[in-house]
Amino acid sequence: MVEILVVRHGQSEADILNRCEGRADYALTDLGQQQARLLAEWIHREYTVDAIFSSTLNRAKQTAAAIAETTKVPVTYDDDLMEQNNGVIAGMLREEALLKYPLPVGGRKRHDSIEGGESEVQFRARAEQFISKLFTTIHSEPDLKRVCIVSHGGMISMLFRSFLNLPYHTDIHIPTGDTGVHLWRYDRSGKKMIAATNLQEHLS
Repeated sequence: MVEILVVRHGQSEADILNRCEGRADYALTDLGQQQARLLAEWIHREYTVDAIFSSTLNRAKQTAAAIAETTKVPVTYDDDLMEQNNGVIAGMLREEALLKYPLPVGGRKRHDSIEGGESEVQFRARAEQFISKLFTTIHSEPDLKRVCIVSHGGMISMLFRSFLNLPYHTDIHIPTGDTGVHLWRYDRSGKKMIAATNLQEHLS
């Protein structure tokens, strides 16, 4: 049985500036950096991590770097773990984005995307691609016991859907707080388990 820690990054500058983040590459705030350090210490104390995979966006990279520094495990960066590409509204104030690019009545279709962005179908496909690569790694490395994935709220919801083989039309969204941790278990025979969601005891 392989344990998979799925981690959201710490508080970013966009969170306190009320800006649309997505592909806007904001760094962690001072609080976010503190959250990442507390997370890293907790993971090091409670778990033995064999591999770390991270989004290439700065807020996730900084969080992963804190875990790597504490656990002495190198990070593998993967573009597939980035947040959904939100195109022209990346970095825009949320109020401005709603005025300039309002949602169509009934919302966007799954195959539609905002200008310069990616559709929900394309977003899900990236999650599927990462999960496929992860399973390949797990099956090819029998000594691998525990991995850590550092990503973003939207992508984490998509990873849940892919991990559980949920249909594309599923509208399940999994809430994840700053440096929240989900714990999955995967048996190489194919059995899957969600052991815990949105753990934040390290911030207490």
